[in-house]
Amino acid sequence: MNVAEALKTASLPPLEIEVLLSTILGNNRAWILSHPEYELSMTSQQFFSQSLRRREAGEPLAYITGEKEFYGRSFIVNHSVLIPRPSTEGLIDLTLEFLSSHEEQVREVDTGIVCFSKYLNKCLNIESAINTIVDIGTGSGCIAITLALELPNFKFIATDVSNDALEVARANAQKHDVLNRIEFRSGKDLEPINGLDVPFLLVSNPPYIPEGEAVSPDVHFEPKSALFAGKEGLDAITPLVNAAQNHSACNGLVLECRKEQASSLLALQ
Repeated sequence: MNVAEALKTASLPPLEIEVLLSTILGNNRAWILSHPEYELSMTSQQFFSQSLRRREAGEPLAYITGEKEFYGRSFIVNHSVLIPRPSTEGLIDLTLEFLSSHEEQVREVDTGIVCFSKYLNKCLNIESAINTIVDIGTGSGCIAITLALELPNFKFIATDVSNDALEVARANAQKHDVLNRIEFRSGKDLEPINGLDVPFLLVSNPPYIPEGEAVSPDVHFEPKSALFAGKEGLDAITPLVNAAQNHSACNGLVLECRKEQASSLLALQ
């Protein structure tokens, strides 16, 4: 089987086939398209067939290829972590704006999904008062790592309850050469930073989908603990906001949540 035959015989959209072949052959999509005559080895053909079956069964393409683009960079992913989504790129943008403009905002980043920024301890200049950012529930590490690359003068702490997820996050930090700038800690909510006494900004994309809500089939391949949070989807994010407000060193929040959840979360005192 050559590349042209693989592209014709596959039952998936052409773009997905190109991505699979790119991963299997270790070349970019432009190379794939310009080498239709290239013969796949038996090992590559077997891997291609296995990958097709996995995708046809609904498994996300990112888990099959082992990577996902986020904020213009490639991140390692596996079944231990949530696949980074475009909506969370909005969390990055809002964090950067919050640090520079000092403005509290609620912004829709996808249909029915918002990110909001909020002061907890009012500062005249939050940018000069804060040089540490804490990412709760870091998963793949895409939030902390992206912010570390965008904010070279800041320090970072990234936490997760899953040690398997922390392994992925560390691998991504090493890949992007920021491992020495991010301290990874294991634990739930703010427990890993109970003793932190320097002013910090908390950022997080916590689970916020109500239990039992219908989701697309491919979402069922992702870790449920990173997605679902009780009857109203608030079982993770409400305690997180409360804990942040009770932490003397937490000067602000930037979080992702459902649009209908934002008003009640912003009203918490």
